Amino acid sequence: MKNKTKNYSVAKTPRELADILGLRPVDAVLMEHKAQLSKMAAKAIENSGLTVNELVKRSGVARSKVSAIKNGAVAGLSMDLFIKVISATGAKLTVKIAS
Repeated sequence: MKNKTKNYSVAKTPRELADILGLRPVDAVLMEHKAQLSKMAAKAIENSGLTVNELVKRSGVARSKVSAIKNGAVAGLSMDLFIKVISATGAKLTVKIAS
């Protein structure tokens, strides 16, 4: 039996992942913000007490996407969908720019 050596890297942060994938630093920042929005949206859904169907009606976002957001998925979802769902829950989203 051959001894197979696994060749892989483990990323613990979006910046580490971007570095492993050879992405630009700006792409790492976008990944970080998307991950933050995903967590915020899932928390807003949980805190709102609204059903997925109610959120679909309020946000105009497809049921499959709202369910994915509720379950913490980020793949294939744009940041504007997270913002629409957060707004549909009645939560307020504040964006600050710091230098």
